Amino acid sequence: MRGSKVAILEWMRKHPWITSKIAFEKFGITRLSARIKELRDKGYDIETIMVETTTRFGETSRYARYVLRGEPNEEGYKDKGD
Repeated sequence: MRGSKVAILEWMRKHPWITSKIAFEKFGITRLSARIKELRDKGYDIETIMVETTTRFGETSRYARYVLRGEPNEEGYKDKGD
């Protein structure tokens, strides 16, 4: 795995979630959703939670919050603690 995916995984293992804002500010990652897809393809169980917020202009906006729910086991299957 290359650097940006490793940085994302390390963050998600220590923190409850990651957003594109966090990924950009901490690691300079501009395409978080693409890195999340790559991690999912490797067997990581990552949930997407859509969060609604109000912008400084009073408009409603949504963004994705990604939560690591499980990691692949040695066979590559998701481990959900079962």
